[in-house]
Amino acid sequence: MSPKKKSMLLFLVVALLLVLSLVAVFFLNSHNEQGEIARIYQDGKLIREVSLTDVASPYEFQVEASDGGYNLIRVEKGAIGIKDADCPDKICQQRGMVSDTGYPVTCLPHKLVIQIERLTAASNGIDAVVQ
Repeated sequence: MSPKKKSMLLFLVVALLLVLSLVAVFFLNSHNEQGEIARIYQDGKLIREVSLTDVASPYEFQVEASDGGYNLIRVEKGAIGIKDADCPDKICQQRGMVSDTGYPVTCLPHKLVIQIERLTAASNGIDAVVQ
């Protein structure tokens, strides 16, 4: 076999492996996704779960704080944020609408945390098993 044919065969094998790996990654990711959910905690307790994938039209709801304050939460398809609050610094409002799982929306004066999580078909709440 000539060196030119060997290099062409090697190129085809590498290209085929690359295409197969991309197809496998796409297939696995697309079938495991069940959407995103926002979990709203106040004073460390889960008070509400909101699906961000099933939002037909944007809506708002209010969460009352134990000190008499409030947070007005806005939910859109794929995003959530605090639209209005009566806390003194209003940092939670400045965060805007959030759609990523990286950083939660927090309102420290009202002890409110909104955490976005991606749900997968394989997620059962267990991260690891140790013996």
